Amino acid sequence: MKDLFALNRQSGLSLVELMIALVLGLILSAGVITIFISAKQDYQLQDAVSQIQENARFSLEFLARDIRMAGYSGCSNDMPTANSIENAPANVGDYDSGINGYDGDNGTLPSTFTNALAGTDAVVIHTANVASDLQVQNHNPNAAQIDVTTDHSFKPGAIMMIVDANCSNRGIFVMSGPTNNNDNADNVVHNTGQTFSYGSVTGVTNCTKALKGEFDCDNMAGASNTAYSDGSSVFGITSVGYYIRDPALDATISSPTLYRVDFSSDYIVGAADSMQPLVEGVSDMDVLYCVKNGAEVQYKTADAVEAAGEWSQVVAVRLEVEAESITQVDGAPLTRTFVRTIQLRNRG
Repeated sequence: MKDLFALNRQSGLSLVELMIALVLGLILSAGVITIFISAKQDYQLQDAVSQIQENARFSLEFLARDIRMAGYSGCSNDMPTANSIENAPANVGDYDSGINGYDGDNGTLPSTFTNALAGTDAVVIHTANVASDLQVQNHNPNAAQIDVTTDHSFKPGAIMMIVDANCSNRGIFVMSGPTNNNDNADNVVHNTGQTFSYGSVTGVTNCTKALKGEFDCDNMAGASNTAYSDGSSVFGITSVGYYIRDPALDATISSPTLYRVDFSSDYIVGAADSMQPLVEGVSDMDVLYCVKNGAEVQYKTADAVEAAGEWSQVVAVRLEVEAESITQVDGAPLTRTFVRTIQLRNRG
């Protein structure tokens, strides 16, 4: 009897039991793998969404900060502007417009926007550089010389602006002297006769010594050769542009990138040090401009505003930015569109 029981004891696994164990193990492994893949996909999705939100937030904040200040001169925008600059490209000499734009949907952007992504818009903002404020202690319009209370480092060719202390007038001009090699000049000259170059644009000059009145070089009927009062301010002008650069045309970037271009006279237009990459993963930008004519308010494209000559009447800008993730989800970047409207503080 003892030997019979010994023969019935299990000494291993049957094939059926082994197969069942393998199937159960595979089911458990598949479950673990599925959970892992799902968690990874969720992480990639959340990472992509956070990248999109971060890219959009930063790009809109950069744009809004400069757009708000378009046309700033320390006074209300409602005063006569004397623009004595002749042949200056809009990117550096069109301060009285405050803001300019380019519609990428209807053609290519100007060459100053290097390697621009086709079909995307660009915007240029002009504002007074508050940090460069010089106070006038004497202005001799006949000699075209402005004496200031502190030394400065501006050089001939700088695009500058003078604003009367009583906010009655402002003038835009090209600094023609002095040479200021030692960065310690105590005056600014706005004489005629000298020409300057900005990148490929040549022959930029002052068409008149006059810096008061309401005029430009195409119509000088309103020019007045009158002195600015003591205590007036002289500023350097900052002109910056925003556009999207195409990675297919630029090997230094891996995704569409929002660029900021400094068109100020301290830079050579298009030079490397004037181009600043800001935010990667910005794949499209559409800009509409709110134009106010009396009681009528209308949003227009850049081409429409340009055709009507209404840049000085733009009071707000509507930005539509498409951001894409660097992390790919299902083999492609995730994209979302964000919209923001910015009022120009100096246009009321």
